[in-house]
Amino acid sequence: MIDQFPDLLTQISAAESERSAALCSRLADTFEDDLLEHDGFPDAHLNFFLALLSKKQYYDKPGVWNFILAVNNSRDALTSAQCERITTAFIDNFAAYQDKDLCFAVCDFVARNLESFKASDLLQQLKRLELQKAADLRGYADEGLYILGQEIKRAARNATN
Repeated sequence: MIDQFPDLLTQISAAESERSAALCSRLADTFEDDLLEHDGFPDAHLNFFLALLSKKQYYDKPGVWNFILAVNNSRDALTSAQCERITTAFIDNFAAYQDKDLCFAVCDFVARNLESFKASDLLQQLKRLELQKAADLRGYADEGLYILGQEIKRAARNATN
């Protein structure tokens, strides 16, 4: 799949909005399946994912959020350095994200995949970045903080069982 990444990026950037969501969903499923074939999280896959999160011609496309779900399902394969690169991409680009599903997917990913104190700090940063957005694109960081609270409660329950 690695040799297909440039072509996949071209397909995503060229896709019309009406068909972008279906295309991204299909490609994200293939991406997720390919990740399962590797012991770790290959750098080429991470670079492809970071391009989707960091370049307007990709993150403005409906359906790109599906790739966050694909990475979420392979989160155990991520190294701490790779996770740091992802969170940096979120911080650098979140204010520009105009897709509600992408905004929610970012905050959900943070809440479920980072240590609670790191997740809380990052979600607070994202909340401040949301202030630069239109009113209908705000509140996703608060949803992430709610999810984080639920994750903390669940972990506490599991620790006592």
